[in-house]
Amino acid sequence: TISILFLFHFITSKTTESKKLSETIKELEGHLLYYYINENKAKVTSILQEILSLDEPTYKRDQEIIDYWEYIDDYMPLYPRIAPDGLPSTSDHAFVVLGYQLNSDGSLKPEAIGRCDVAYESAMKYPNSLIFVTGGGTASGNKTATEGGQMKEYLVNVKGLDENRIITETKAMDTIQNAEYTILELIEKNIKTITVITSDYHVRRGNILFKGEALLKAESLGITPIQVIENAVYETGKPTEGKWFEGYALASILDVK
Repeated sequence: TISILFLFHFITSKTTESKKLSETIKELEGHLLYYYINENKAKVTSILQEILSLDEPTYKRDQEIIDYWEYIDDYMPLYPRIAPDGLPSTSDHAFVVLGYQLNSDGSLKPEAIGRCDVAYESAMKYPNSLIFVTGGGTASGNKTATEGGQMKEYLVNVKGLDENRIITETKAMDTIQNAEYTILELIEKNIKTITVITSDYHVRRGNILFKGEALLKAESLGITPIQVIENAVYETGKPTEGKWFEGYALASILDVK
C-alpha cells in the first residue's frame, strides 16, 4: 500500500511539474509574439533564450517561426498573376489556394475568381503539382455551397483544369482553419513543399500560418515538416495586413495569449 501511494504521489508530482513547465513556455511564447510585433529584437532574443533553457525542441521551432516571419515581412517578394520560376517540378509540390467569402447565393466573388485565375496559370506552369482549394460554407443564402467546392468547380468547368489534380477542403471558416485542416491533407498526400496562393494583402498571414501549422503537425507526428516556398498572388492594391494580424493568428495555432 505504501509503495502504491508513493508511486501515485510520484506520478502526480511529475504531472504537476510538466503542467507548470508547459504553462511557463506558453506564457513566454505569448510574450515572444508580442515583442516581435512591437519590433523589440532584444526582448525577442532574450525570450528565445529563456525558452531554450526550458525546452530545446520548442526553442528550435519558435526560432524557425520567428526567422520565417522576419523573412516574409521584410524580404519576401510577391509574385503577381503566376508562381515564380524555380519551384519544384515534382508531384510532391502543391499550390494551396485560400478561399474568400462567397456571395449570398454561393457564387464566387471577383477576388476569389482572381485567386483561382492565379492558381490556374501556376498549375499550367507546373503541370506535376497538385492544387488544394480550401474554404467552407460562407454563403448566407446557400448552405450547401462552399468556397473550396466553388473554386474547384470554377477551375474545372471554366478554366478546364484536370479535376484529378484538385484536392478540396470544405470545412475551414477562416485562414487559421485553412492551415489547420489543409496541412493534414497535405501530409496524407505526401506533399513535401507548398506555395500559397491568395490576395496580395493577405499572403503574409497565409504563409506564416501554414509555416507554423506545418511545424506543429510535424512535431506531433514525428515527421519532417512541409516547407512553405514563395507565393503567388492576386493583385488587389489593398494595404498589406500588419504584424498584429499575423501575430494574433499565430497565437491561435500556438494556443497562447
